Parts: sequence; structure tokens; C-alpha cells
Amino acid sequence: MADSTYYYLYLPATFIYNDLGGLNFYDSLIHKYSINSCQPTYEVYPQKSTGYKVNKYAVGVSIFELPFFALAHTYCLISKEYPSDGYSTPYRVSIVFAYLFWVLFGMFALRAFLLKYFNDNITAITLLLLLFGTNLYFYTVFFIGMSHPISFSLFCFLLYFTNRAYSRYKSIYVVIIGLILGLILIVRPTNIIVAIIPIFWPYRSFNEKVDIFKKKSRAIAIALICFCATAFIQFSYLKYTSGNWFHFSYQEEYFNFKSPMIYDGLFSYRKGWFIYTPLALISIWGLILMMVKKDFRYNIYFLYIIINIYIVFSWHAWSYGGGFGCRPLVESMAIMSIPIAYFINKVMLYKKRILNIIIIFFFSFFVILNLFQSYQLMYNVLSWDGITEIEYWNSFGKLPK
Repeated sequence: MADSTYYYLYLPATFIYNDLGGLNFYDSLIHKYSINSCQPTYEVYPQKSTGYKVNKYAVGVSIFELPFFALAHTYCLISKEYPSDGYSTPYRVSIVFAYLFWVLFGMFALRAFLLKYFNDNITAITLLLLLFGTNLYFYTVFFIGMSHPISFSLFCFLLYFTNRAYSRYKSIYVVIIGLILGLILIVRPTNIIVAIIPIFWPYRSFNEKVDIFKKKSRAIAIALICFCATAFIQFSYLKYTSGNWFHFSYQEEYFNFKSPMIYDGLFSYRKGWFIYTPLALISIWGLILMMVKKDFRYNIYFLYIIINIYIVFSWHAWSYGGGFGCRPLVESMAIMSIPIAYFINKVMLYKKRILNIIIIFFFSFFVILNLFQSYQLMYNVLSWDGITEIEYWNSFGKLPK
């Protein structure tokens, strides 16, 4: 897919060809490796003011791919077995391992976070459901190179260090939060709304929170510096290529905040979040249970998911092109892990065998459905975009020919 190609493009452009602005090396490599069917300028826009080209996509993903890219490049230079051109087999394999590493690392952090509130069994079930019962699996295993698995891991890190910051009051955790938020911004800018999680973390009264902010004012100032320094990576790239510190690289694309496609985004057969990731329904139900029980955590998660859904489906191309399900909400499942675990915990507390069997059946069905439909999409049994209700049910359960 074009998106993943251009997220990665920063690395060979900077470290191999020394051509971050011109990208003149890319045309020949597209044809040599059949990288994608798009034209070289599909996501790269020439700028008359500088003579350079602006990459439409943010720079952040490439930072997480960099260590693995460096290993592949070193191997190619030493072994001479493969061309050290940034696109031969070792480079492609390195990106596969990059995504596996970061997603598993994120899961490890999320596990540590969930164990603060739930037992090991509830936590393990929640993690398995997230990994195999959502389209995080598809974008980690099949459709590698997109920003969403990286964002998912960053959200996991944010939850872990936010909890640590409020429970242990160590300044280093506040600084790390600033760094994580900066990385979230330059991986996928619209995800910065997740900053409401550490800002409004609901474990203290308002006056106590103000006192904490005052006591940690120095750490917060350093965190802001870390945030700005990280964001500067993206802004400096835009300044270099476009001539402006602030440049909207998506050209004629836009948000339509007056008419968000929320219903279609959640329920349509084209890319509905609840249709292709039914586990999301469980997370919403868990959130409702938290609200009914007046759990002190519900308000922040409810605020986040409402704002995020509104922003995501206000984008003019609300289906976000080819892919499996609603991909811009992949990372949100890290935040919704708490409502999912809360729901599972409440069910387990009833200790009714029939109820537990029913829940296990539905969870198993969600996982099997997600794995099977991921397989269907890769073999074009399901359409990559634009599928209708009739097409969905005609292809339901079918194997590729």
C-alpha cells in the first residue's frame, strides 16, 4: 500500500541517498521492486518555493523503523549478498520484525498497566482479545508499515506511565509522558487528542490535581520541552521541504466537522467499526457499565472515545481507503482495554456457568471471525473498500478459490 511505502521513505532518503528533499532516487526503485502501483508523486508533492517535494505522511513511523532499518543496512553492506539500496529483502524483513517488536512491547506495557486493576486472568484474556480479536492483528501481521500499530503501542506506553506518574509522583514519569505525546503527534497528528488522558487522569479531586501540577511544575516544563523538541522533527522537515514551519501536507483533503459520517463509520458494511471489530461493542458496553456503577475512571475514557470518533469520521474520506475495518480506531483499543477488562471482570464475578459459557462463545467467535476475515481480505474474498451489505453476506464464511 502507498501509505506504508511513504512512511518508510524517510529512511532510505536520509541515510542512503542523501536526498530527503528531491527524492530523485525513488522513481527507478518503484519499478525495480514493484513497490506499489501508484505514481511516484501520488503522496509526494513538489513545492515551487523550494524546488523540493513534501512527503504527505508524518515522519514518526520511520523513527520506530530506524533501528531495524539500520540492522538490515549494516547486514547488506557487510555481506554484499543483497543490494544496500533500502528496498531489497533484508530491509523488508526488518520492517516485519519492527512491527512485531513494537506491538509486543506495547502489549507488555499494557499488561503491566492492567495488572494494577485486574487479576492476571482478566488481563491475559483482555490482551489476547486485543491482539487476535481486533484489526490490530491484520495491520501487524498482514498489512505491515501503517502507523496504527505504532500508535497503539504508544498509547499503551502512555497509559502505563500516566498511571505511574499519578501513583508514584516521580518527575521522570512526567517527562516521559511529554516525550511519548511528542512521538504520538509525529506518528499520527490527530491522535494528539489522547493527551486528555494524562491531563484529566481521574484519580484525584480537582484541587488535589492543581496541587500536584504546582508541585511538579518543573517536571511539567521539562515535559513540554521534550514534547516540543520531538514535534520539532516534523516541523523542521516541513520547513526544509516546503519553506514553511506549518504546512498542511494533505493538500486538498480536509475535515468536514459539520457533517461527520459517524453512523457509517460505526455501522456500515463498508468499514463499520462495530461490524468488522465487534469487540468494540463489548468495550462500549463495558464503558456503560462503568458509568452505571459510577466508576471513577469512566469519565475520561468516555470523553476520549466521543471526541476521537467525532474527529475520525469528520475526515472527508471517512472509510480511509483500502484495508480491514476501521483502521484509524486500531490504536483506540488500547484505551478501551479498561472497559473490556471491566466487562469481563463483572461477568466473572457473577460466577454463573451458563453466562460464562455464553461470553466465552462470543469472545471465541469474535477472534475466529477477525482471523478468518483478515485471511479473506488478503486473498480478495472481501473487498478492500466499498463493500456493500449484500457483498458482505455473500462472501461470509467463504474460502478463496
